[in-house]
Amino acid sequence: MSIDGSAPTSDSPQAGSSTFGPKGPPLWYRLFHRVIGNFYFNRLSLLHPERVPDSGPVLYLGLHRNGAVDGFVYNTVLPGCVYLVSTQLLQGLLARLFFTGIPVSRSKDKVRVNTSESLLHGRELLLAGGRLFVFPEGTSDLGPRHLPFKSGAARILADFLETGQPITVVPLAIAYESPWSFRSNVEIVVGQPISTELSEEERKKPVAALRKRITPALEEIGVNVESEEYQELAQKIAYSATLGTQASYYEILKTIEHNIPEKISDAWQELEAELEKAPAQPLCHQGVPLFPVGARSVYWVLLLVLAPFTLAAFVLNLPPLLGAWWAGRKFSDAPNTISLWRILIGGPLLMLWVAAVATATAVTGLWLAGCCYAAISWLGLRSYYRVRKLATAVYNSVRFPRLRKRVLETHRTVLDELSEAGAES
Repeated sequence: MSIDGSAPTSDSPQAGSSTFGPKGPPLWYRLFHRVIGNFYFNRLSLLHPERVPDSGPVLYLGLHRNGAVDGFVYNTVLPGCVYLVSTQLLQGLLARLFFTGIPVSRSKDKVRVNTSESLLHGRELLLAGGRLFVFPEGTSDLGPRHLPFKSGAARILADFLETGQPITVVPLAIAYESPWSFRSNVEIVVGQPISTELSEEERKKPVAALRKRITPALEEIGVNVESEEYQELAQKIAYSATLGTQASYYEILKTIEHNIPEKISDAWQELEAELEKAPAQPLCHQGVPLFPVGARSVYWVLLLVLAPFTLAAFVLNLPPLLGAWWAGRKFSDAPNTISLWRILIGGPLLMLWVAAVATATAVTGLWLAGCCYAAISWLGLRSYYRVRKLATAVYNSVRFPRLRKRVLETHRTVLDELSEAGAES
């Protein structure tokens, strides 16, 4: 999902005559995206929900990280939005099953539409009191900072403000613990509304003036670091800080966005140096080696209780899961498209698989078996994230007992230093 600020060409086809009402896309898409979001991800958290407007036209400006999957996530917690969506996501029956919105074209898209016509549809939606969602970057990237912002959102806003009607402009950010992983945690951040009051001088060039406001507003809630190496370390530290705490992954990232406390940096370097010297490497979950914090027996019991459900759910749904895994490896050309391909292929396969199981249950009359399949699949899905963490910690405690003390000391250093730095927990 994206928007491009490029000018329309004279031979571009129209964006289409279909329009969306103030309630947004059809109920089907809103429900479908919510199912996708809650199925594929373990936990979706909305930070600062009080900043979400209750009524009136709203222009949402979302940072773009994980390809079209961002749209599923945003739409799960903020339903009823109409997206400016790349024409390439509306080509073919399978794509239209997952995506809808006002089509726009980027320079790399083969199918072209009239950009001005698309922006006009967005303006009409806002005039009807609807909620329009724009990705100002135009495309996504999992790199250390945001991509250049396009002018499309500012153009829509400047055009709307000419009507004299009020509008709320809300910046959004999104933070994935592990963007390509099944059942990862995600946090969506609602920023402070962007002022739309323009001075007499700013009204002479409203698009440029509004763009200057949009850029710092998005940078304020986004996480922008100096390099990929710094980003990788910061993400490990942020995830480590959430273990055994109520800390926000996003808030920790923002705390260390520009500076990682020296004690944390030193402790982490010492830990990684010790790990490199080891004859074999411990298992990691999202880049962090896990060990039991308390009694190992408790971890064993929880693992033995939950793991059978996860394993059974995997076996019972093996065809669609293998299909999704294969699609992620076969079709993705970058880390930010792995989850998308898994969903695009795995989703329909899972629906067909469930339909086949339901049909077999109805034909054979084995209702108890069908109910068991549904219950085990649900329990396995719900426990998958925890089982992965438990299995990692238990394995490491058995295989690398001497590393446990060092890992836990590093974790304690992270928590203590971030507490002093004022990180929210």
